[in-house]
Amino acid sequence: MTRFEDLPERIQRHLQSITESSGLPPGEDSLARITANWIEKRDLFEEQTELLDMRDIEELSPDDDRGVLVLTYSGSLLSLGPAEPADGGATPAPGRRFEYASMPLRADVPSLVREEDVRLEGSIRRDVPARFSNCSIEQSSPVLRAVACAPEVSAADQERRIREATIFLTNGFVKLNRTLTMPAGEIEHFTMKTMVQYVAKKNGLTQTVARQVIDDYLLMAEAGALLGERVPLGRIGKLFLGSRSAQKARMGRNPSTGEEMLIPAKPETGVPKMSFSKHLKERAASSKAALESDEDQEE
Repeated sequence: MTRFEDLPERIQRHLQSITESSGLPPGEDSLARITANWIEKRDLFEEQTELLDMRDIEELSPDDDRGVLVLTYSGSLLSLGPAEPADGGATPAPGRRFEYASMPLRADVPSLVREEDVRLEGSIRRDVPARFSNCSIEQSSPVLRAVACAPEVSAADQERRIREATIFLTNGFVKLNRTLTMPAGEIEHFTMKTMVQYVAKKNGLTQTVARQVIDDYLLMAEAGALLGERVPLGRIGKLFLGSRSAQKARMGRNPSTGEEMLIPAKPETGVPKMSFSKHLKERAASSKAALESDEDQEE
């Protein structure tokens, strides 16, 4: 297990500064907790980007048209979309889609900045701040990791992988932060409220509009299933109606009193069902969260 003492000195200094501004009590215990939190974020970044076949790069120059996902020393995520050739030519356009997600320790949702036509000023390199122009974020904290797809991957597929990684990691980092700053029983990150807030911020919508869009989508899925359709839920799977067989009347026991009682017959009824996608099953099979959940139940 990686310890604070095992990390490079520049990372140690950064973690000490984060601890001082975290709001946690000063001392070695808080530094150890911040260090463990930072290492979990780094490991989560590595696992997620490897699953999406995005590989470490030492440097990304301004004329490299690939998209890139960056993890900074401070645990922020920065993504630059691939540059498309201008006017159908071979020279990449100077501007890119830009997204910056900062994860303050005590925030329910990340602080997001999304802009278009952002220019990269100089190369993105490890241990050096990334610099930008035509952007409200002129400079990041030093780069810890930078990953990109292979050169032959299409721009559309690069965008998809970067978007998937960003959504997973921003929410994963916020959950880790809340684990650090709140008692375990009080952690409620994936609620409708926080998901609406996140979708609204990420897409430049008001929370009212985001909530309405999400509600309409869920109502359509519900209506389709109740009308007998197999409703696709994208990467999750499909929602549909099944049936529960009729049940004969039988004798049973009252669970509260132990008294024998008659359980009445029940007719055949419809029940909602889901078939999960191959994608989700594969991701679940490699998820550490499932293993940790089983361990908690055994305890």
